[in-house]
Amino acid sequence: MKLNRKLIINTVALAIVGLSLSSAYAATKPARVVGFTVPTGPKKILNVRKSGWRDPAFGDMGWTHSSDWGKFTTKVKNKIVTIKLVTKVAGLHPAITVWHRGKDDTAPDTYVVDHFYPQNANFYEAGAKDETTNKALGNISMKVVAYGYDGDGHKGYGLDDDGTKILTPPVGMNAIKDKISGTVTLTFKAAKAGNYMFVVGAFNPAAGINGAVTHEVETTVSVKH
Repeated sequence: MKLNRKLIINTVALAIVGLSLSSAYAATKPARVVGFTVPTGPKKILNVRKSGWRDPAFGDMGWTHSSDWGKFTTKVKNKIVTIKLVTKVAGLHPAITVWHRGKDDTAPDTYVVDHFYPQNANFYEAGAKDETTNKALGNISMKVVAYGYDGDGHKGYGLDDDGTKILTPPVGMNAIKDKISGTVTLTFKAAKAGNYMFVVGAFNPAAGINGAVTHEVETTVSVKH
């Protein structure tokens, strides 16, 4: 029987790609994860770089190390949580994603799945390992709860690859408008008790914002019935 060499080569290549994708994640530590006390704790400053929440350089995903991270814990389910972001940097549009780290999450909350993150989806890795030491960490299970970005004051959404076409606002990213550029108030129900983790970044910054430094975002977390 004659073997189809092309078919064999393609099948092997696809298998290799599949293996690469299945092991593509590398559990990483954000520089810090700031703890917030609830029901209403003090405001804290998170530091973000421009475009950290949705970076065109990384396939429009969030960039873990250009964003800043926070966490809080609710002891009772079905609490209403409000997270407010405020920046004085004109044209820096703050953005946020919140995940629940529940019973399936067995890894330390100091770790996230990779150097990039989906802004509006779950984030999961079974059998996660520290990217530098290869130490087994357990499972990282981050189930998306809420997300959104400052929808006020945008002057277009950048240029297409050819440098000419103005892009439309992103679909499914939840523009939050309060008529105040530089602020975002995200309110959601924490349906389950337990640990919640959130990331704060920036999206579609105005021209002239320095990308080499971090910018302050005042962050408040409050919880009520």
